[in-house]
Amino acid sequence: MSSNALDEIKAEVEDFLRSAAQPVVFEDGGELFDPASSEWRLAIEFGKLLLEAWQPGRSVVRRIEGVAYRDTGILGLVVRKPGAGANQVLELRASQRMPALHGDARQNFRTELTAYLERQYPDWHFERVSNRSDREHSFSAWYTRGLARRGQAGWAFIGLDDSESLAAADAALAYGLIWIDALRRTSTGLVLSRLKLFLPPSAVVLAAHRAAWLDPKVIHVEIFEWRGTHHEAGEVDIRDFGNVETRLTPHRRAEAWLDRHREFLRAVFGDSLGHLDLVADATGTRLSIRALGLQVARLEGQASPRLTWGLEGESKEFRQEDLEPMREFVRRVIALRSPASPDKTHPVFRLQPERWLEALLVRDIRKVDLELKSEEVYPQVPAFSSGDRGVVDILGVLRNGRVAVIELKLDEDIVLPLQGLDYWLRVKWLNDREQFRSFGYFSETELAKTAPRLYLVSPAFRFHSTNERIIRYLHPSIEIVQVGLNQQWRETVRVLFRRRLHPPAVTNSR
Repeated sequence: MSSNALDEIKAEVEDFLRSAAQPVVFEDGGELFDPASSEWRLAIEFGKLLLEAWQPGRSVVRRIEGVAYRDTGILGLVVRKPGAGANQVLELRASQRMPALHGDARQNFRTELTAYLERQYPDWHFERVSNRSDREHSFSAWYTRGLARRGQAGWAFIGLDDSESLAAADAALAYGLIWIDALRRTSTGLVLSRLKLFLPPSAVVLAAHRAAWLDPKVIHVEIFEWRGTHHEAGEVDIRDFGNVETRLTPHRRAEAWLDRHREFLRAVFGDSLGHLDLVADATGTRLSIRALGLQVARLEGQASPRLTWGLEGESKEFRQEDLEPMREFVRRVIALRSPASPDKTHPVFRLQPERWLEALLVRDIRKVDLELKSEEVYPQVPAFSSGDRGVVDILGVLRNGRVAVIELKLDEDIVLPLQGLDYWLRVKWLNDREQFRSFGYFSETELAKTAPRLYLVSPAFRFHSTNERIIRYLHPSIEIVQVGLNQQWRETVRVLFRRRLHPPAVTNSR
């Protein structure tokens, strides 16, 4: 995109945010940030238009690719998240102009679902039916929620319309557990053992895989596929789920390949090479060259090296005449992406913070837990299941041979325990079938047959208040360790607490 085009979009976004009455920024159906209560800036850096916003403990960076649509009080932008492969839409709204169509759709769905429940369960009385947002209790407007009562017996339900976002589909079970947990704590004398989920097809499979690993002694979940055009639902047999068949990308050691190109890398990067991480991909034939998790260059090719350099979206093939400009670029990135950065509001400092933390932990994984082996640590492990590509943040192993799944998160996230469960399920499937060694992982360790241990790692005060409540509903064979880090982890990673949130596996019955 030309610099003039970027300047025009930048001016349009600035005009909207400054002229709209109480503007709000939305993404995936939810509020991303409020410009009135956040620090924000628009900047053109390295030929990219970046929108940044930050509050204490939280930051947002989006690359603006273009304008998707314009309407009175609304500006839709085509944006890309750092590290994401696909574009999405970010919507700027004047808060007085909320989209009535979305509100009407949710109200219509609530009416249809309630009518269906009254027909199917005529002996039950339905109470507290709502889709009103309640942030204090973590109730989302994405879902219709309610309580069915008959005497002293009851069950909770939530429903999701198929017009809602993928984020809403991903979080359905989490919000359902939060809802029944709240009802159990406030409904004195009422026996609540069941949670019913009425979900569109896009949400059923993921919710069912997760629900299959809830503790049946604590909760019974029923999932129904909602067919909105017919205003009816069909029950899903959760017993058919929970065993997530997974394909693993083979891991090939890259030392020999890297040794062939090491002199070339030294000649190109000079003294800066010692400040960069050389991360080979699973195939062992491509090298990501990173400054604390941020890729600055990439090397490919077996006999003849091919080098590209620059930040994502702006990279170009290296030529000899690029030597000094590239070295200057790398030196600038190294200086900016540092705890001692001269500009901590700069995109290079703020981009991909989880990758930054990942880079620090991979260097010394024993900071997460002294039981972890520092010799065999694998970041960003691709694991494919039913056409879905998942990436385990860090895969490791304990001294006793037990596999460890390490999930990182820097922002409060209601779905964190269930996202960790997703990767735990995949790793368990692979370990049960002794797949790791045959695919090149853990060649120096005899892996134990026991289920993996799941670590949830985040700054200590960034765990969402609902995380522990959700974890209590998981199957007791899932061992979960919560690791809370210091807020200034960029300077030095320190563990403020390490606690077992879920009991160790006492059975491997599944």
